[in-house]
Amino acid sequence: MIRTVNITLKKEESKTLDAQEEFVAIQDSSNTEEIPDSFQSLEMQEKNLSEQKEHLKALLNQLENKAKEEIEKRKRKVDRLNSDVSNLKQRCEKIAKWLNLEPTLGRSEADP
Repeated sequence: MIRTVNITLKKEESKTLDAQEEFVAIQDSSNTEEIPDSFQSLEMQEKNLSEQKEHLKALLNQLENKAKEEIEKRKRKVDRLNSDVSNLKQRCEKIAKWLNLEPTLGRSEADP
């Protein structure tokens, strides 16, 4: 059990040392030339990601609007079909009445 703890501590110490070495490397005068390049690279990444985010937000907005339009179109179609079905049922009932037949709309033959 003690060995496991020691190994864990050594790994954590190693991570801390790596971070410290990185910090020292940045402070080292021989690496100061890399700092502007690193900063510029990060700025470019930030700009690209921001542009990508805006593009995706715009695309999402377009897709949501298209989906809403499609939903409205389908609702109108269903409403029209409901109206057509209702009108056809009424016409069938009128003709069946005129012919003195009992309307059988909406019932199956098994229904009494």
